[in-house]
Amino acid sequence: MSIQVVTTAYGRPALETLRAAVAQVKRDDPMAPVTVLVPNNIAGIVARRFLSAGLAEDGNGIAGIYLSTLPRLAEQLAAPALTAAGRRPATRPVTAATIRRCLDADPGIFGPVAGHPSTSRALGQAMTALRDVTEATLTELASVSSLLE
Repeated sequence: MSIQVVTTAYGRPALETLRAAVAQVKRDDPMAPVTVLVPNNIAGIVARRFLSAGLAEDGNGIAGIYLSTLPRLAEQLAAPALTAAGRRPATRPVTAATIRRCLDADPGIFGPVAGHPSTSRALGQAMTALRDVTEATLTELASVSSLLE
């Protein structure tokens, strides 16, 4: 596997540079798989549509190319190891279902609002905001708020 980093101007020059890079990788084997990381899904759609015209001026299509965002690629690479360990990626639907299950089992202080969809959403957002917080910080937060007990 080889990684190539090329800088270019935004817009059409970037698409032309991408086409040249993919053509270079596929020069010996047009079916060779190529993964292109894009910053977001819209950029991936634009790149896919541009490349669909082919890698050469007289070309008409492309095969074996995968455009992905970094989080999606990481999820796909980690999926086999997570599945083998009996774990699932913490996607939004999995996280939402877990929060819902916990609220149903023991709503605690959220009892009066446990059934409202905004409660699950707010708790999901709080989980995202706090997921990288250290254990020491969580302990300190718990000492000033009954929400973390």
